[in-house]
Amino acid sequence: MSQMHQIQMSYISSEDRVLFRLNTKNRQEFRFWMTRRYTAILWKTLARVVNEAGKSAKAISPAAVQDELAKSAEQEIKHNEVVSQGDFDTAYLESSYLPLGDAPTLLFSVAIKPGPSSRAMLCLHPEKGEGIELALNEQILHSLCKLIIDTSQKAQWNLDLSFGSGSAQGDEAPTGWN
Repeated sequence: MSQMHQIQMSYISSEDRVLFRLNTKNRQEFRFWMTRRYTAILWKTLARVVNEAGKSAKAISPAAVQDELAKSAEQEIKHNEVVSQGDFDTAYLESSYLPLGDAPTLLFSVAIKPGPSSRAMLCLHPEKGEGIELALNEQILHSLCKLIIDTSQKAQWNLDLSFGSGSAQGDEAPTGWN
């Protein structure tokens, strides 16, 4: 897969699933379905990566905080800072080049593995067939978290998303990051 360009998540009520779309700089588009259960597992995986990133940042910080509530608040502040730098306003550009086909594929497994330049690689795969692997930098990681929070709220799934932007529920427009 070439370099990622945009990500979008939309709750589709008739399917009771999230449509996760990703397009690349080369105008490839990948489409996946995420169930409520899968979204909860993905959230826990991403939260673990956020927590690990926070630990390494605190190792060089003179004011390392031990209290769990303070850590959570600190992570939320960091999350909000990173998300504020993302572009969530640019319209998602659909593509007609769909390497995995027109129909979205149901995601089944999620994993983290080491990637290039010591970045975590997020691996999203269906039970059978091809999935995608994304190199996570801070912006992509926190933007994915924001998209999950916003879309889960629109879906009214009541997931335990322990840190987040607490963004207001808006209309049913898709949520995307560029």
